[in-house]
Amino acid sequence: MSNDVITKINYLTSTTDDSSACGLRSKKNNVDLDTNALEVLKYEGSTHEEFENSSESQQAHLLIDCSEEKTFNKTSLESINKTDHHHHHLQHKDIRYGKPYFAIFLAAFSSLGGWFFGYDQGVTGGIVIMHSFKNDFCVGVYANTSVCDLSIAALPPDYRQFLVFFTLMYNLGCFIGALFISSFVAEKFGRRAIIFTSAVLFIIGTSMVILPPGGSKPIMIFILIGRVVEGAGVGCSSFACPLYASEIAPTNLRGMLSGFMAMGIVTGLFAANVANFFLQHHKWGWRLSNAIILIAPVIIMLGIFFCPETPRWLFKKKGRKSAEKSLKRIRKINDVTAELNAIADAIREEGNELSIKELFTTKRMLERLGIGMGIHIFLQTSGISPIFAYGGIIFQSVLGSGIISLLILSGANMLSTIPALFLFDRVGRRNLLIFCGLGMVVGHLVAATVFLTGCNVDKTVIKNIIVNEEVNCGTNAGILMLIFTVIYIICFALSWGAICWIYAAEIYPLNIRARAVSLTTASHWFMCIIMSYILELIAPLGIHGVFYLFSGLCLLAVVFVYLFCPETKGVLLEDIEEVFDNFQLKDRTVVKVLRRSLCQRNTKKTHKESQCEGNGSLKVLKLESK
Repeated sequence: MSNDVITKINYLTSTTDDSSACGLRSKKNNVDLDTNALEVLKYEGSTHEEFENSSESQQAHLLIDCSEEKTFNKTSLESINKTDHHHHHLQHKDIRYGKPYFAIFLAAFSSLGGWFFGYDQGVTGGIVIMHSFKNDFCVGVYANTSVCDLSIAALPPDYRQFLVFFTLMYNLGCFIGALFISSFVAEKFGRRAIIFTSAVLFIIGTSMVILPPGGSKPIMIFILIGRVVEGAGVGCSSFACPLYASEIAPTNLRGMLSGFMAMGIVTGLFAANVANFFLQHHKWGWRLSNAIILIAPVIIMLGIFFCPETPRWLFKKKGRKSAEKSLKRIRKINDVTAELNAIADAIREEGNELSIKELFTTKRMLERLGIGMGIHIFLQTSGISPIFAYGGIIFQSVLGSGIISLLILSGANMLSTIPALFLFDRVGRRNLLIFCGLGMVVGHLVAATVFLTGCNVDKTVIKNIIVNEEVNCGTNAGILMLIFTVIYIICFALSWGAICWIYAAEIYPLNIRARAVSLTTASHWFMCIIMSYILELIAPLGIHGVFYLFSGLCLLAVVFVYLFCPETKGVLLEDIEEVFDNFQLKDRTVVKVLRRSLCQRNTKKTHKESQCEGNGSLKVLKLESK
């Protein structure tokens, strides 16, 4: 170790007993090093001789890693922190990521959690218009067959409420899984453990939904409880999969690998609609469609034991040696020192794990949390969940073919996500969110206008209750509405569909990442709960009114990203902190223009007031002279 490195790391012994292990000294290049500072031998599983033979960079980082365990000179520590922070980016640019194929495989495997997330979301929109579903939950329970086949607004109110609860309870379970289960399991037992937990909960919940017979309200309540358990599994998977992928991915592939979850979601959505199409006339159609998805969680439960834990979690919980072993296995190279050093720097700079209270009381973290939650909230307010949950009912009214319409929408969603995986790390997260967000605005806006101008809605109302409703759209109007909804879906898939999961999993420091991602994911599902009630807004607002609402909210989402979200493309996880520090609201061009305009207006106003005051003074002087 060279003298200039030693001057930066001037550790002092915490004991003067030379006979103890902590009192042993090693001399290299005429510089004394205290062996108590090399407590890393325990941490690393290395010998004293191996330490002396290691590189200067590794020695420096090993000394820093063990510094929290022993007493050292305060002035020296401040010097280290200052120097290290100053050279932060220089140290983290020469990282070798080895061969990416195993990391790609791991991200693809973990994305199976997204597959049953998407499948469940997709299957719901189709099964609610199947005769097998209506026969179990509407016919003989709320009304007869002819009434159960009416359009949305004319369905029996109690049955319509059951449809809302069928979606709402699932989203409530997702919220519970994301907020209360996921972060606890992920922090205490690891990222693999929460992926396993999500699979177990999903299997239990889905079994509770599809196995009981229909035809009675008590059984329907049990099924709704099953939807909560099923949703808890999906909530955990929506938290765990992007987090796991972001922590094992090389920086240059992190967007693509974290986006694998989005690919899993859209593939699941499409598979669900294919299953719905072929099973729509089967007497057990809705049950079989739901049962197919159980293949994915079973594979996850068996396969997760063969996957390595993320190096970042291992470093924080079990030490450098465990993290190194996992990182070598993932990167398929032996030299992972530079990346380990970057992780060590981040952990040391971040300090101890923050509590929930500190997360909400630390301004910097609260702002970051607001950004992560905002991204997820705006994803939902764009209307994606209602379109897939209730799109079958809507397009059944508009085109007379709800399941085929959903198949087209989910197919566009899946095919558009494939090129998106390659754009995240080329075009960037921020650019895609803004420009594709504007495309989403146009898609909703035109679809709403087409419905308003090209469709007629005839209602039969008795005593303020809609007993019948007929939606008559010309063929061209119906097709145009579907086309522009597809345009919205394509723009969504290229941007918001995946980026919200990627972005929210990478913008937090390691010492709060699990808790913060848990909260941001929970905000996603909280908005899903609210969006479940969109079905009830169709009656007062009309289908066009709901689409206009989504268009306005998409525009608001674009403004949010422009003002508050910096670009994270190509930035090492450990370096994202500085990106946010350098991204200020006052530096946005629009904000600068508005401030300049306001400043000029105030200046002109002040100038006019000065002139008035001056003229007034002259008049007074003239009067006095007279």
